[in-house]
Amino acid sequence: MKKISLVLIMLLLIVLVSCTPKEDIVVETQLPKTLKEAVNLYQDKLTAIIDEDENSDQNLLTRFYNDTPYDPNDMIHRDVYLSIYNEQIDNANHVQLTPYLSSYKDLLIEINEILVEYEIDELNVDIQIDFNNEVSLEANVFLSLDKGVVIKFTGKSVFLERPVLYSIKMGYEEDIFFVKELKQYNDEKDQDKFFYFEFLEDTSLIEIDYRDDDNYRYQYKNQVNNELFDIYFMANDYGLDDYVLMWFNPETNIRTIYSDGYEPIRHFEVFNEKTNIFSYTDYLDGMINIRFQLLEATGWDYAYLDSNAHRNQGVYKNNVMLFEEDDYRQFNVDLNEEYRFANVGVMIDLSKDDLNDEILNLHAYDMEFNHPEITMAYISQTIDNSYEESKHLAVYRGIDFYGENVRDDLYQQLDSDLTDS
Repeated sequence: MKKISLVLIMLLLIVLVSCTPKEDIVVETQLPKTLKEAVNLYQDKLTAIIDEDENSDQNLLTRFYNDTPYDPNDMIHRDVYLSIYNEQIDNANHVQLTPYLSSYKDLLIEINEILVEYEIDELNVDIQIDFNNEVSLEANVFLSLDKGVVIKFTGKSVFLERPVLYSIKMGYEEDIFFVKELKQYNDEKDQDKFFYFEFLEDTSLIEIDYRDDDNYRYQYKNQVNNELFDIYFMANDYGLDDYVLMWFNPETNIRTIYSDGYEPIRHFEVFNEKTNIFSYTDYLDGMINIRFQLLEATGWDYAYLDSNAHRNQGVYKNNVMLFEEDDYRQFNVDLNEEYRFANVGVMIDLSKDDLNDEILNLHAYDMEFNHPEITMAYISQTIDNSYEESKHLAVYRGIDFYGENVRDDLYQQLDSDLTDS
């Protein structure tokens, strides 16, 4: 085995701990000869990814008004909104998975090419990197028995300034590319606390934030069908314990949130292939907030194009507004042909005692909502059943997060390359 230079190891470390996109691989790889060159290369990649991210997240351009005079050109027919809405790009996916996770795979390919070029089949090196004589980083870089690339280094937590041990591994598990990260406090007081992240390409994304068996969070995202499951527990010595369950069910396109404790909430939200079309939020204070996508309703023919509280905002039938001034909290009406985006949304606040099916199907406003399945009973039943219907998702590698001894069972299932000191 040829010895690998310290500069190359530093480059590998810097690249591994950054999530950056891969440029086209050049066969004759030009390796940096100094630490300065390595850092500059890293900075260039990071700048490129930030620029790409900012350009990809441009906000939709919509028209905003203050108290401008009435404009007849802004009283736009329903068919105009629908012509864009029916072709709208899917805007309903609230499970946003960063595309840059896949760049880890490209970086691993690049690293493997370098290892092959240098004829390296073993690697286990302890290094120290000093940045401007102010920050010192000690790290161990090695190839695991299953041909993964592992790095371990110690840093400090931002707020507590306690030592934190970071372990990162990239490789393949049954031909599926993965990135795994374990972060844990490296002192006796908090040594049982840890954060675990796992990305399996085209499969799932897992996040676990564990303090103790009464205080932890587990989140699962399915990259195939966008299913999202999130549970959170926090013990409270001075009041009610916090418990939050959030679940997006891809079979029904419904997201539910059930929360007890400091901020109790019952939330029900329906999506279609374009956007969210209805939401119901109960903060258990006697009031309910509901939102309708009125492009999913019939019975109106015009909507005034204004998303900033214009006095003419609303939907109309035969030149008559279908909502009284006190019927709603806010209208949001947007129309953008260039970005193929249309929205006629209304938010309504009302007492829970006043909410009924006539409001949910919009008959109370002389309209017809296209989703008669959404009733008071259906909303209540869906929220109440969310625990039983989703609890199978609280299981990770055989570990039931609704069970006991979560940490001990979980630690046995984590990759030993991450947990072994």
